[in-house]
Amino acid sequence: MNKTAYSLYELNTAIKSAISTAFSEAYWVTAEIAELKCNQRGHCYLELVEKDDAKTVAQTKATIWAYEYRKLSHKFQAATNESIRPGMKIMLLAVVNFHEVYGLSLNIRDIDPTYTLGEMARKRKEVIERLRKEGLLELNKGLPLPLVPQRVAVISSPTAAGYGDFFAQLDTNRYGYKFVHVLFPALVQGLDAEGSIIGALRKIAKYRHLFDVAVIIRGGGSAVDLSCFDNYDLAAEIAGCPLPVITGIGHEKDDTVADIVAHTRMKTPTAVAEFLVSGLRGFEDNVIDIRNRIKTYTARLLQDLRYRLYSLARHLGHVPGRAVSAQLNKLLLLQSSLRNLATRRIQKVDHTLDRTEQALRLLDPVNVLRRGYSITRHDGKILKDASLVNKGASIDTTLYKGNIVSIVGTQRRMRNHEQEQAACLLPGFDGAGADNQ
Repeated sequence: MNKTAYSLYELNTAIKSAISTAFSEAYWVTAEIAELKCNQRGHCYLELVEKDDAKTVAQTKATIWAYEYRKLSHKFQAATNESIRPGMKIMLLAVVNFHEVYGLSLNIRDIDPTYTLGEMARKRKEVIERLRKEGLLELNKGLPLPLVPQRVAVISSPTAAGYGDFFAQLDTNRYGYKFVHVLFPALVQGLDAEGSIIGALRKIAKYRHLFDVAVIIRGGGSAVDLSCFDNYDLAAEIAGCPLPVITGIGHEKDDTVADIVAHTRMKTPTAVAEFLVSGLRGFEDNVIDIRNRIKTYTARLLQDLRYRLYSLARHLGHVPGRAVSAQLNKLLLLQSSLRNLATRRIQKVDHTLDRTEQALRLLDPVNVLRRGYSITRHDGKILKDASLVNKGASIDTTLYKGNIVSIVGTQRRMRNHEQEQAACLLPGFDGAGADNQ
């Protein structure tokens, strides 16, 4: 039998011609971005999907050429305060294209940011409603703020725009108040920020007895990639934190979900610092007010007693003037004693706060490294057992000044008394949290 056969090229050419004829216009398409990659030339390549629950029901490739991508990415970011990224649902204007070698794809000509804004708002509303139903929306707000919030656990990236401003405002406050703060480093923007901040919150919860409040700061700069702060898992972790959480994310427009579930929301890191300073100022004002009321009450009491004594002396003329003077002297001594007692009470509180500050400063691993100790990591994790690495493995040792990379030759187990000494390096820490800083 004679059979007519097409070459693959001929078949693909026919398919291309049919598709070009059938889909000659540009079409608006809604889809979710599964993957996004940009090459050195600035061209953007996407993998678009549509899902029904967790099942993918449609999938195709798409391209945004460099010139269009530059224009569309700026337009999208200006409208949404977000960058185009995986996991985002978008509406795009696309031309269907079929290539004989690369197959079917979409060439993207435009993106409608209003569709994405609607999707983001819908997801945010669903997260808030879920938190409300689970009783988490007001949970952290129910925690009482300490009278003197001096011990602060800080979650931030050391390179965040508002990081230096926060500590400068806190440590150089005009009242001279002393704060003890420990940094728990975390990413505060991007795809990995959610897990990083959750990890820092859990470390703080482990050592909650050492702190008064937890602070999450970012501040300043662009608001791109802040979607993690609208995420349910992070919001639930903030709500369940055993310490009052204060946020200063620096998002000037709408509150994020993280702001909504936090105990107190401030606009910027500097505003968070001012809030903490005002807490100490309020406490000092209360102490001064109590002292003044004691002085006023004592003065009134003495005046009343003095009047009663003089009245008694007038009615009892035989009472010697010396006796009245003696009683007045006793009252004056009582007044002096009350003043001294109040002063000693205040000095005792100041001494207790100073000791707490000194104890917390010992938690800083930098001080431990300065004394000659080191931290050894394998594959980025703290190494606590020599048997966990094999001969020939690479380990990284952090010293007070610099790092040393070593290749394991032999291993030996640490003796019990060495383990006990190591456990005493950070007072209040058990070794597992030595990477907190």
